[in-house]
Amino acid sequence: MALLYFTNITTCSAIADAFDSASHDQLTRMLQGPWSGQTLFNLALRILFTVAGGYLILDDTVVEKPYARLLGEAAWVWSSQQRQVVFGVSMVLLVWTDGQVRIPLGYRVWHKGGASKFDLALALLSYARNRRKCKPQFVLFDSWYPSKKLLKRIRDYGWYFVCQLKKNRTFDGRALHAYRHQPYWQAVGALSGGLKVFVVRYRRKYYATNRLT
Repeated sequence: MALLYFTNITTCSAIADAFDSASHDQLTRMLQGPWSGQTLFNLALRILFTVAGGYLILDDTVVEKPYARLLGEAAWVWSSQQRQVVFGVSMVLLVWTDGQVRIPLGYRVWHKGGASKFDLALALLSYARNRRKCKPQFVLFDSWYPSKKLLKRIRDYGWYFVCQLKKNRTFDGRALHAYRHQPYWQAVGALSGGLKVFVVRYRRKYYATNRLT
């Protein structure tokens, strides 16, 4: 709670003065203990928040570091926000929200030549289910992530997803843009790989969910 309360650099003495239940020595022992950042984060989530229901949002972002040439995690990566290649850290994020509050549950750094963003996304979903015991109403993501493996993993977890699909995605044996030529339609069918979904076309965008009702 103290780390959330003090948004600027502070000392254990200042924290102890603000919180009667914690002494300077207790804080020092805790912060110097064999903790990982993820362990402390998990502890904070259990104490401060009840992550139940709601929605899981899967996405990626680039934290630009234009002057950090010696930062080992940084590289030249494509930024969809800037629409150009930038020097920074590319991360896959998993965020929980109830529509009002947004809580980051975890992130994985993507490296060129390392695990793909799909594999990092699968690891985050596994963490949310097995460690955080999440039971979301829906998992939400854009058209970059709905691979066969990821969609089937969500289905096997007993979860529902809502995602955007690219127009060339195969639906009942045809590309979505050739399935029907009307700008608005909805249909139940199978994606490549046999996963049954409910698809909605809204103008030039296509959305899919495994909640068929």
